[in-house]
Amino acid sequence: MKRLFFGFTIAALIAGGQTLRGQKGGNPFVDHSDTGETVHVLPAPAAIHSPHDTQPTDAPQQGSGVYSPSYGSGQLIYHTGGREIPWAGFFAIYWNSTVANSKLTSTGSTLQSTIYSFVTSFSGSPDYTVIQQYGNPDTIQPMIAWAGELVDKQPTQATISDSKVQSYIASLFANGSVTPNTRTIYAVYFPSSMKIALQGGTSCSAFCGYHGHFTYNNNDYKYAVFPYTDCRACSVSGKTVFDMLTVVGSHEIREAVTDPDLNAWFDSAGYEADDKCAWHNLYRMNGFLV
Repeated sequence: MKRLFFGFTIAALIAGGQTLRGQKGGNPFVDHSDTGETVHVLPAPAAIHSPHDTQPTDAPQQGSGVYSPSYGSGQLIYHTGGREIPWAGFFAIYWNSTVANSKLTSTGSTLQSTIYSFVTSFSGSPDYTVIQQYGNPDTIQPMIAWAGELVDKQPTQATISDSKVQSYIASLFANGSVTPNTRTIYAVYFPSSMKIALQGGTSCSAFCGYHGHFTYNNNDYKYAVFPYTDCRACSVSGKTVFDMLTVVGSHEIREAVTDPDLNAWFDSAGYEADDKCAWHNLYRMNGFLV
């Protein structure tokens, strides 16, 4: 499996007069696991927004549209040798019933039912099929398959490292709880107050989610990490916790499909597809914020 490694030297990126903290090359969307593997994070809004941003948080109109990028440099570039996920699946793993059964106040829906509804609505929508333009060398299909879900019984703990998240998913493969599939994105949802630690900081302060990949039995598997977004750092005025989770979800799903091994589609500054418009022009797709 090919991995990209960057020196863990903190660098600064000046964007509209604001200093962004990131890894080598000044990319705030790049971080590393405790074992040194590269992961691609979605920083908290305040960490990347600048007073000079030209794009608004909320889209000027509901529905899909074309807007100027806020970050990165130029158009996305295909890097020879990288692959996409041509027919992706999505498997939701809930750390325990506390997070799975957390309630959406306005409707009484649980996070578990909301994520199912969101992913199945996202599949085939213009908000997902837009990434078909990045289907080289693999043809990205217009649908993302619902691959299943698991509500586990893990105790809520203060902090977990990325390497332990990877080991946890691998343990579910090993004990037969989850079927391994190299085309599936394994999305792990964590309960409120449980932090995930990377070298650059912890969730709900340094970042609001990320995607990466790891090796199990000599095969490459893709995963995404979703902390519970009831923290101030991962909040946007007027938006709910569930809104933030679907914003982060749409971001990570599209990037995990177009750049699953972090070596396929990104611009000359290392920004992946959704990084270029992160936290800008948000709107509702079938009731879900993306």
